[in-house]
Amino acid sequence: MENMNRDTAKIQKLLDKGGKIKIPGGVYMINRPLVIHDNTHLILEEGAVFRLCDNANCQIMINEGLARKYNKNITIEGGIWDGNNQNQTRQVQDFANPLTAYDPDFYYGIMLRFVGMENFTMKNLTLKDPESYPVQISMVRNFTVENIIFDYNMLRTNMDGIHINGPAEGGRICNIFGSTNDDMVALNCDDCYETEITHGPINNIYVANLRADNGYTAVRLLSCGSPLSNVTIKNVYGKYRYNAVSFTHHRVHEGECSLDNVHIENLEVSKVDAANDYAVIWFAEGTHTGNVTLKNIRRVESIPSSANTVKIDKNTTVESLTLDNVTQEFTNGEAMELFKNSGTVNKLIIR
Repeated sequence: MENMNRDTAKIQKLLDKGGKIKIPGGVYMINRPLVIHDNTHLILEEGAVFRLCDNANCQIMINEGLARKYNKNITIEGGIWDGNNQNQTRQVQDFANPLTAYDPDFYYGIMLRFVGMENFTMKNLTLKDPESYPVQISMVRNFTVENIIFDYNMLRTNMDGIHINGPAEGGRICNIFGSTNDDMVALNCDDCYETEITHGPINNIYVANLRADNGYTAVRLLSCGSPLSNVTIKNVYGKYRYNAVSFTHHRVHEGECSLDNVHIENLEVSKVDAANDYAVIWFAEGTHTGNVTLKNIRRVESIPSSANTVKIDKNTTVESLTLDNVTQEFTNGEAMELFKNSGTVNKLIIR
């Protein structure tokens, strides 16, 4: 325990000074959340590992403001961030009262949590074995998350990837690789009460270059009272158990779903197995979407599958949908209907 306290205290002392901080190679045991401040560039050099101690039951890192204010000009670069999920206990709070206040000290299994960030960059990290989300970023303006590798043992539910909560604007999420046990990238305006901490609009987000061989869902879009708009998703590859992209309404809050100006381009994806019929691109029941473009979507299935390529559920509205070079090929088994619409599409353009 003394060594663990020493590692954490030593790194925290450096973080408290701010500026450019380099952490040399080695394994550093973290037993309480490290706190990062304004105007800090943290670099974990080759071979550096931040590993959560057994039974620490806390985040590895948080920002100093944590929803009380915006922290500015923070960059986190490099290293292996190990949540050691086999030796943590995720707490469960009683949310029988839907207005229960969020407790930021409660441990929901989140490894890195940044709430209230402006000019924020995270790059070149390997994220290993979180108890739930490896990264949650919320109440954020002007941010970049790039060159991220997931190294998961898949032992837990909700092992997401990059999880963005509203309000959020001006984001770039690129070069994200590895399989997760929940959404690889989640843009959630209004999340579940246990984890949302803040909620609000999300707009002007660019997501590109994702790949997983045994993914869950590549990109989830979620609105339940707050609008999500102006999202571009490009270059998604690999195999996914559920969806490549999902348009969803969580139904936790009372509020209308509003998703608009979503451009999805250059997908080469397929299903992992034939275990479910979740569509490659799915508009869930109860969603309302404005303008959507699906361009250069290529799906090739080498296994039998009962999943449609594009599916719109009942009680769902899409104001304008463009399908531009959307193709599918089933090399084993009967081909499914490429476009299944059980809802309402007010304007449909097929090229």
